[in-house]
Amino acid sequence: MQENKQPDKKYILSSLDNALCILNLFISHSELSTSEISELSGINKSTVFRFLVTLENRGFLIRNEKNKYQLGLKFYSLGQLVYTRMELVSIIHPYLEQLTKKNGETSHLCILENGYHIVFVDKALGTLALKMDTPLGMRQPAHLTGSGKAILAFESEQTINQYLKYTDFDPKTSSSIRSAKEFLANLDEIRSRGYACDEEEFEVGLTCYAVPILDVSGRPIAAISSSGPTTRMITNQNQHIKSLTAISKMIQQKLT
Repeated sequence: MQENKQPDKKYILSSLDNALCILNLFISHSELSTSEISELSGINKSTVFRFLVTLENRGFLIRNEKNKYQLGLKFYSLGQLVYTRMELVSIIHPYLEQLTKKNGETSHLCILENGYHIVFVDKALGTLALKMDTPLGMRQPAHLTGSGKAILAFESEQTINQYLKYTDFDPKTSSSIRSAKEFLANLDEIRSRGYACDEEEFEVGLTCYAVPILDVSGRPIAAISSSGPTTRMITNQNQHIKSLTAISKMIQQKLT
């Protein structure tokens, strides 16, 4: 049997190899200072500092209040994407179809990307007139969507603070959230009632109800939603929320 060949060392970029060496340290350490990283990696402190600044700039690392480094949201986002592409869509799609069959409106599966954008990764197209047909891969600021708010409401304080730091809350409609204070109050409401609403906040005439999909630790890994014309959605709001809540519980049981 032919053995797997090791890569020729002459093709390895030493700078990239050192950066990956630094990142690997965070597998067993939740936070590290520049000095600690230098000592553990054997890379001189000034070089470590340049790597850290670069990785922080790209979102792979963040600095906390103790001036130590932690893994950034980029890794969470990448992990979410990998998980979604490998398993999540195939598991959840039948439930989206079930949701749409019951309510007639378009159902979506969304994930949070880069801690900021909601990405539509799967859908079951509605059967009623004037259905919502969102292109898969479409990205929107999370605070303008029901799914985005459903996910962020159950995210860590660190993730929410990062979102606030990079969000300007430019309104898309007269109903859009316009400030961090309003956004945080809305997240409190979502935690209390268990579901989120996009009431014409991204597009006039369109309403969406969404619930998070939580892992065993209670952390959101995705959200599912029902979306359609505002008048029709409001008329059937209770039924939509009841169906979404029931389906989300079924999905979470399937994932555990």
